[in-house]
Order: sequence, then structure tokens, then C-alpha cells
Amino acid sequence: MEKKILVIVRDAVDKAYWKPYVRRISKIVDMVELRSLSSHRGRTGTLPENPSLIIVSAKVYPEASPLLVECLASLYPRSEFLLAVSSQDPLPPLTPLVRDGIRHLVINPDAETRGKDAASSLISLAIRKIAQHEVVHIGDYLLPGSTVHTVQVTSSDQKEAIINALETSIQGESGEIELLRQKGALLADEMLENALYGAPRGENGGSLFAKGENRSVPPEEIIEFRYGFDGTTLAMEVEDNWGSLSPHIVLEHLAKGQDEILDPEAAGGRGLFIIWQFIDHLHVHITPGRNTVLGGQVKLETADRIFEKKGFHISSGGAR
Repeated sequence: MEKKILVIVRDAVDKAYWKPYVRRISKIVDMVELRSLSSHRGRTGTLPENPSLIIVSAKVYPEASPLLVECLASLYPRSEFLLAVSSQDPLPPLTPLVRDGIRHLVINPDAETRGKDAASSLISLAIRKIAQHEVVHIGDYLLPGSTVHTVQVTSSDQKEAIINALETSIQGESGEIELLRQKGALLADEMLENALYGAPRGENGGSLFAKGENRSVPPEEIIEFRYGFDGTTLAMEVEDNWGSLSPHIVLEHLAKGQDEILDPEAAGGRGLFIIWQFIDHLHVHITPGRNTVLGGQVKLETADRIFEKKGFHISSGGAR
């Protein structure tokens, strides 16, 4: 079978860490240590000719080898890049990812939990979706058979009722459950605010509606909010038919938020960064000028970890 995924790691220790996450797709993966990358490529072309995905360990990029992705992109202009970060390591700066157009970042569990999580890990999900040109949906985070609730938003007046319904769907009584409800309410509020006021843009790029103003959603405008809870994971997403964001803008907002220089009035603005901070993993799919889907998951076990490292998966265009 032709190898279509290239994984670049720092050394043998780094290779051993990531191997469990990619072993399920080992037949189409080539793992290469950074020091042997050049010679490996030179040995009769043993690297994949046109990998669909290149996974780079954060121990390699962006700080240890800042020009690596730029060099690889010149060799493989059609490849997608995914930055893989261990939960044991600090989150790298995002500005280099903006520069190099890296739209996928995954944080994976530490060695104590990786064995039981490997099969359902976010890196496995991201790899599968990128390789199959598919969009991440909230159903991907939930147990099979879980109910996904869908609400058509026709007025800003619905926001409180939607949030109340989401909180009610999170069944149980414990401190963790209550924290998850609070997190879910905050995320739902930010997602709906973004769809109602951040997404609608005029021809000059300016906002069509002031944040917080009472507005109706006409029939030609679509805002759909979806959510589900399977007992351990809360997943939610909002879809609008404006498509006013772009992958670069999303990355730029996250990077500026990380550097605390984000303009709160910018399209998507601080709300997008807040969503990323409160969610465990963010997914965004954009069809420019047509629609945007923004969402993610929060696990019950991480409900109290507001400032943990976060990953993201940003896709665009014709993904299914």
C-alpha cells in the first residue's frame, strides 16, 4: 500500500511517544526522525511522493526547526500539515502556524492515559478526517447513538431558551456536572453571538448588526445550533450561511488572542478566541461566502480546566 502520511519526530524517544497514536494506520505512515530526514529522502525515494498529510511533532517545530514546514511545503505543495503536541509540553506560539498556514493542531494525552485513549484520540480523528476530505461534526465526539439536538434560530430572543435547553440536557448532579453546564452555557452564548452579530458582514467587511441588538433572522439567512451530551462529553456547533471567515483569519485571531493583542471589534474577534479557550478542541469548517460551521467538545473530566492547552481543526472548501 502506498504511504500517504509522513510523520516527523525529533528522535527515538519522540517516535516512541507518538507511535501508539498512528499504529492503527501504520500501513500508510512513514515516521522519520528529524536528523535523518534529508538522508532518508535521498535513499531511493523511500518517503511518500505526495503525502496527503504531514504530521510534525511540536518537539521539532516551530521552535527547534522554525523553517521546517516552509521547506516541506515547497516539496509537497498539496499536503496538509498537522502539529502534534504532547499534553506534557507547553503550547507552542501560534504566530508561526499563521505564517506557514498550519490549520490543524492536536493535543494528546500523556503516557499514563494514552494507551486507553489511542483508538479514539483526537489525532486519530483528525488524521481520518483529513485523509478522507471530511468535515468534523459534533457526532464524531459523541458515543454512537447519542441524540443530537438541532435548533433553527429565527430571532436573537431565542438565545436564553436555547441555553436553558442545553443546560437541561446535561443530566446529573455533581460539582463536575455543574461546571460543565456553566461552560456549556458560556460557549453556547459566544457561539450564538458570533452567528447573530459576528458573521453577518456587508460588502465592505463591516458588521451589519450591533452586538446585543434585538434582531430577527430572515428566511434567507440560516443559523442552526446543534448540541448533544452522551454522559461524558458535551459537543456543540453553530452554522451560519455567511461564510465570512477564512482559515487564515481564524488562525490569526487565535494567535493574536494568545499574544493578547486581539482587536475585540474584528470579525470573529475575541469571541472566537474565548470559544477556543473554553472548549477542549475547536473545529471550524468554512465555505467562503456560503457557510461557516464552528464547534467542538468539552469532556466532563476536563470541565474544571479552563486554561488547559487547546487544539483545533480548520477546514475549508469542498470537504464533505
